[in-house]
Amino acid sequence: MDMEQESINSDEPKKVGAPIGNQNAKKKPFTEQMKRFILANPEKMEKIIEGIFKEAEDGSLAALSIIMDRVEGKPIQATDITSSDGTVISAIAMSFVEPDGNKD
Repeated sequence: MDMEQESINSDEPKKVGAPIGNQNAKKKPFTEQMKRFILANPEKMEKIIEGIFKEAEDGSLAALSIIMDRVEGKPIQATDITSSDGTVISAIAMSFVEPDGNKD
């Protein structure tokens, strides 16, 4: 029975939420400090933004990249996975393991 059918037909409640050990919500002290600084000093943030735009106008590709990443979002990076003989792998089999070590 495949996983999709199993989860639909199972009487057990569906497991939701982040996996055990996930640290995505971990605090980022530098980011938190920067946010506090910006809120307390909005005029400095405005000067920084003006400086980035000035650098971009003067031809700085780094400044232009910063602006584009914030406005358009960072471009998706394509990654090809190749085998040892150089051929592109088009499918990868995945197996999910429960925290107790048993396969799902």
